[in-house]
Amino acid sequence: MTEIRPFQKQDTPRVVNTMAAAFAEDALYRYFVEEEAERKAFLEAFMAFRLRYGQKYGKVFVADGGEGVTIFLKSGHQMGPADLLLCGGLRAMLPRTKEERERIMGFNDFADKLAAQAVKGPCWHLSPICVAPASQGKGIGKALMACGLSQVRASGQLCYLETQSAGNAAFYQVCGFREVSRTPVPGTEMEHWGMLWEP
Repeated sequence: MTEIRPFQKQDTPRVVNTMAAAFAEDALYRYFVEEEAERKAFLEAFMAFRLRYGQKYGKVFVADGGEGVTIFLKSGHQMGPADLLLCGGLRAMLPRTKEERERIMGFNDFADKLAAQAVKGPCWHLSPICVAPASQGKGIGKALMACGLSQVRASGQLCYLETQSAGNAAFYQVCGFREVSRTPVPGTEMEHWGMLWEP
């Protein structure tokens, strides 16, 4: 049976490794950083940033000691320059080339606009849910999702997420999310799903 508990500081190395491994072959991150070794370095720094940001502004849950992790960001905060500095976002971005930074920031602007169109009022943001590749298909993702959504349900608010994977979109539908947008990512062959969960 999957054990879910709140994140603890000592989980950091294993959780960051799980997050980076889960997205190592993800189409969006391959688009951001094409070269494999550089992408690995970027993912480790970027996922450490996402973890710190999630600790500060949301709820972070760990499965089976770090084989899975999910971050549910609470409503009411918009990421700003201070967050990038204090949580390590700039550390992840500065080593990237100008072209890579433009791709990353351009996508973020695109995704933020779609989210603003889809969500009206207070809303949590699932960002992200990850399971180590060797542990996928064992129910860890569903257990993490159920735990996080119980927190959202208690608030009486909505929860939004985004994905560029048809397989992930199908998983989220099984978990109770519905598609609210499906849009081509500019300059790519990817599609971007915006999905919403309502209590």
